[in-house]
Amino acid sequence: MCHEKTVEARTVSALSGDAELLDRLHEATGQGRVHSVFARVINLLTPDGTLVTLAARDGGDAPRTLVVDIPDWSGTALAADQHVTFAPGNLELGTGPHALRVTSTGARPWHPTAPSLAHLAPGALARIADRLDRLNREFGPRGGMLGPVPGAGPLELAVARALDAGRTALLTALRHGGDDAEIRRGVLALLGLGPGLTPAGDDFLTGLTFVAALPGSAPTGLVPAVRAVLAEHRGRTTDVSHATLTEATRARVRAELIDVLRQSTDDDRPPQPPVRRLLAIGHTSGSDTLSGLVAGLHLEEELRGSL
Repeated sequence: MCHEKTVEARTVSALSGDAELLDRLHEATGQGRVHSVFARVINLLTPDGTLVTLAARDGGDAPRTLVVDIPDWSGTALAADQHVTFAPGNLELGTGPHALRVTSTGARPWHPTAPSLAHLAPGALARIADRLDRLNREFGPRGGMLGPVPGAGPLELAVARALDAGRTALLTALRHGGDDAEIRRGVLALLGLGPGLTPAGDDFLTGLTFVAALPGSAPTGLVPAVRAVLAEHRGRTTDVSHATLTEATRARVRAELIDVLRQSTDDDRPPQPPVRRLLAIGHTSGSDTLSGLVAGLHLEEELRGSL
């Protein structure tokens, strides 16, 4: 008699995860699919179509993300459009000998709690912004919001000009109390602008929107404008950027960005270590996001003075 050998899925544990996502996964059931696979992260679509991320163990906490006890995803044989089975506390990806089960039971809940800016004295926001801008220009890579790399070709130069024009248009509208339509045009000028999984314009918007979404922030028109533009122009940018910006409208951003702002507001010393960790994200993504944070802090300082 021939007995088929049952192949057990390899099980790995989530080390930490967005607390909101963990709550959802503890109740989720049904079929989702793999959205995209990279060396450091895998993006999944849940049964209701929400984009979530599985990061390798050094990937860092972020909204909609589980950090999994795995060095990278390159040896998993996972591919886009493969089925993902969601069961309470577990995800099963792939089939056969390459099947992988990810368990979120026991994962440390991460709460993206941002610091308040309300206690800062006049002038403090500008000083923090200037310090962060100097660190970004000293250590950040060119090619995004910091301007083109030396010897850039015509396409790169055109993107750089468009990024600068979009930034100027949006900040001018916010600074001078532009109406909703004007602010939306500024957001749309940046949305999806630039190459990569998270284009530079989107990363800048993420940092800027994060500041605007903090409780009591002065540029009140930005968050509703970003939400409206995302809803009306769903295909303008990548799914990953769309998810990232959606979370930023709730002041939910990566741990590295929160750490930069928290240390900046709690300590007079230049927060070089957290800035360097932020700048290490992507090719220019960390730097572009920091550029948005800097712009948001300057804008907050200016608008507070005019109230």
